Amino acid sequence: MEQDNYGKILAEFESKASLKQAIYRNTTVVFGLLKKQLFKVAAKLQSDYTTKDPSVEVHFKENSKFEAELKFSGDMLMVSMHSNVFAFDQSSSINQTKYIKEDESLAYCGAIYIHNFLADSVKYNRLADQGSLIARILVNRDMHFIVEGDGALDFLYQDMAENVVTEEVLTDIIERSILYCLNSDLILPPFSAIKDVTLNQKQSMLAASGYPTSKSLGYQFSVELEQNNEI
Repeated sequence: MEQDNYGKILAEFESKASLKQAIYRNTTVVFGLLKKQLFKVAAKLQSDYTTKDPSVEVHFKENSKFEAELKFSGDMLMVSMHSNVFAFDQSSSINQTKYIKEDESLAYCGAIYIHNFLADSVKYNRLADQGSLIARILVNRDMHFIVEGDGALDFLYQDMAENVVTEEVLTDIIERSILYCLNSDLILPPFSAIKDVTLNQKQSMLAASGYPTSKSLGYQFSVELEQNNEI
């Protein structure tokens, strides 16, 4: 019995552990390519536009092995790589595709996230500000991928069997992410919704370097501020 269990462990090492290590290495390679393309896009934007209007800041910064950021004007794209490997939920439609049915191991993926934050949220360390996940790149053993996201990124890269990672594809994902951010504006809330504020709420705002702000909410008062103060 013990030998049977040990044999099963070795089999699981081969079918799961080694597989996940290979996917992790692939995801690391893809994330490196993504950072490289982010740098190139930043350099091109600086050359083509920032020289015309220096007030529109564009720059790339690598924060760590697992995170980098691209600042453009008032927006920030933050890209990050998860260090773990995931399987799709059993109910996911991807499990019903011919590609996955022929080899279920191809459904295991590494994850790369693209978030949008206001540049001032980072600059002034406004920790209560909310950002948005606008895209998630999922990479498998064969360097095939899908993208889940907002806007065009919600449907352009859904066929894992056909989608292969290239620098051109990553550049397209970056450019579409930037366009999504630029087309998403801060909405000014109605005056009546923000008129009443307690002294404690106002002091909390000062301590947080300004009004808690996000594109989806404009900026917050009353109940939302009380909720943030309880965090």
